[in-house]
Amino acid sequence: MIDRQHVPLIVFAACIVLAGAVAFLTGEWTTALAIALSGCALALAMRQPQPENHDTAFLEEDLAELRGASEAQGADIAILRGSIDEMAEIVESIATDLQRLPDRSQDGAAVEALRGEIAGFDKRIAAFDAPIARTAARLDSLERGLASVRQDAVRSEETAEIRPVALAASGTGGAARASGGSLLERAARLREGPDRGGEVHRIATVPLFDAGHAPRGQLVEDTADTPTEAGSLAALGHALGLAEATDGDGGDIFLRLPQAIVAAPDFADAVERVLAGREGAAARIVAVIPQAALDGHLPAALSRLLDAGARFALERMTDWSVDLAALARRGLAVIAVDGPAMAKSALSQKGDPTRLRQVLHARGIALLAAGVDTRMQLDAVGTLEPDLLAGPGLGEADIAEIRQ
Repeated sequence: MIDRQHVPLIVFAACIVLAGAVAFLTGEWTTALAIALSGCALALAMRQPQPENHDTAFLEEDLAELRGASEAQGADIAILRGSIDEMAEIVESIATDLQRLPDRSQDGAAVEALRGEIAGFDKRIAAFDAPIARTAARLDSLERGLASVRQDAVRSEETAEIRPVALAASGTGGAARASGGSLLERAARLREGPDRGGEVHRIATVPLFDAGHAPRGQLVEDTADTPTEAGSLAALGHALGLAEATDGDGGDIFLRLPQAIVAAPDFADAVERVLAGREGAAARIVAVIPQAALDGHLPAALSRLLDAGARFALERMTDWSVDLAALARRGLAVIAVDGPAMAKSALSQKGDPTRLRQVLHARGIALLAAGVDTRMQLDAVGTLEPDLLAGPGLGEADIAEIRQ
């Protein structure tokens, strides 16, 4: 079967052959030229227009810029690593020269100190390798998604040309939009998750870091001053999209849910609908709720998340006498505290700042120190030896506008 996109070429070739035959057999070159030009015009008229996807064009440009920036950073890190290697060679050369001199123990200690500093630099540089690799993998995944969107656009254009009346009469186009199958929705799902609607919600994604300041997860929350169920559902969809677009090495996706929303009866049913068929992504979600939201039992919406494989974290702790071990058995994975305030309190009481971490680890719970804004606060929070760090001083939030 002949592909439709090759038909114009076949028509053009047939007209050229016919023009050549007329010119050779009859000598009518004017007629032959007219036939050739007619064939060229007919082939151009029959050529199928290539649909230009404006919706993904901007995403493609952004991805190209991100990839260029990532490659430039990788090149800079390679140059820096080379400089560190040269410094190490110089230090080793100095150490070799010092060995030839008598009674240079003090200088030997200085050389050892330099070796330690250079080894520290090398470890800090090595910490960038994994994030750069994860960024490249995520960019590859997004580019594959855009390629899929472009293919869907071509197929939808072909369908629209063949069956425009049938689509309008049967309402297929509306059904596709309702199921999230339109081009705009498919492109947006690469960043924002599946739920699209009319109201815009500003969803923040805050980076989390481990004790070594390496990226270790993200915190997603609705930035609205007055929390709404729609905003929290948009944040949930965004968190699930991040979990699906990234691998497990990037850490967990934390989702902050306001107390008034997580306790709402209707919110639980809406959460269940969003989670349908996405249990794999839900396993990487950690729902962050205030301790006051428990009120003696787990909220229904949180139970739906736990049933899908998610875990939960507590913040704004007011009652430390609660049975943490029992909550850990039900899915409590992290406790978030105000890092600077907790560090200040521990130091003022002249106790062991790591005592809280020890208590939590004994129950299988990690410690998240939030609110880190300055270098001084970071140093103070370090005395707590937290498992995770968060705060404006560690990384800026990424704001995504999502329609729900």
